[in-house]
Amino acid sequence: MAKTNQIIENPILGDKAKFLITAEDSNGELMRGELWLKPLAQGPPLHYHPIQSETFEVVKGKLGLEVDGKKMLLGPGEKYTIQPNTSHKWFNAGDEELHMFAELRPALKTEFFLESMYSLACQGKVNKEGLPGTLQFAALLNECPGELYIVGPPIPAQKFMAKFVGGFAKLIGYKGFVPFPKN
Repeated sequence: MAKTNQIIENPILGDKAKFLITAEDSNGELMRGELWLKPLAQGPPLHYHPIQSETFEVVKGKLGLEVDGKKMLLGPGEKYTIQPNTSHKWFNAGDEELHMFAELRPALKTEFFLESMYSLACQGKVNKEGLPGTLQFAALLNECPGELYIVGPPIPAQKFMAKFVGGFAKLIGYKGFVPFPKN
């Protein structure tokens, strides 16, 4: 479980995150993190959160956002909130390190998911887009059902994958939570 001031790194996507406020700290209301992305780092795939808003605030560099098919750039001092159920992707749109803050409301189990994805990346268990194999990804989604969906595959298929394939994956040894290695 993520702890306040814990830092995790993803060598595949080229980013580093520090948990500033966890679900435990905020009684589930908020997860706030500080992020650093290497130049041109691509961030996560196009996705959406059915019940969470996500706010980005740029400290340094250029944040690229794709929100409901529209592309935008944010610079230092600029802030943008993505409403629930809105497709989005974020990435470093510049040739210098991007430094920003990100908040998700409510926190839900986002920190478990992030910590697991970063941990799997450190173990070399993800592809070049930062995604693990089908069974491992299903096990993670089973742990936090309905919190996020990737744009593309039909939602019923993703729900089936999370519930049944993820449940099966956990039965055969895949973990729904993969802790980040201690520093």
